[in-house]
Amino acid sequence: MTWHYQLMKHTEPDGEVWYGIHENYRSGGYTVEPVRIMGEDKEDIEWMLKHVLEDIEKHGVKDYE
Repeated sequence: MTWHYQLMKHTEPDGEVWYGIHENYRSGGYTVEPVRIMGEDKEDIEWMLKHVLEDIEKHGVKDYE
């Protein structure tokens, strides 16, 4: 796989902190906007959530820069 889901910590200029899930690419880049949890049916959502959770466990949290 050339990318994985990555939980990223966002810190706003005013100090507000929030978290988003991004696609993180092997090349070192990641999506600017967090991904949305959506699909065509219940199974699509279950698949996505399963993989998001597995990738969070494997890759942890990174700071969004």
